[in-house]
Amino acid sequence: MRAKPEDWWRVRSMGDGVTHIDEPHIREFYRCNVWHVRGRDTDMLVDSGMGVVSLRDRVPLVTERPLQAVASHTHFDHIGLHHEFPCRLCHGAEAHLLRAPTRTNTFADKYVTEGIFTQLPPEPFACETYAVQAAP
Repeated sequence: MRAKPEDWWRVRSMGDGVTHIDEPHIREFYRCNVWHVRGRDTDMLVDSGMGVVSLRDRVPLVTERPLQAVASHTHFDHIGLHHEFPCRLCHGAEAHLLRAPTRTNTFADKYVTEGIFTQLPPEPFACETYAVQAAP
């Protein structure tokens, strides 16, 4: 059974302008914690999830104000949707991985299997062809 796009993201306010966003259909051990932090002039998104259902289309909070998308690191489950945001930041030592992700350098080849999901992402997702989109 596949999850519906409208059910892919879970959004919880933590107070003081901090919002926790996650993908509840990914098993907890593999699930990325995405954080939205409201700033005075600009918001910050820390990590962007796996990238199988658009954040911009499904979580209006991330489109309300200018936003900096920060990658804590460049594993597939943390940078999957960085390409959706014009301002992207990461450590300089990993910038080349954000610009040119592969299944190998993002660890998708080892970890993206049906076993990491409680429900598969919506069509046309397939584990064998999943790849992070480049965010130059």
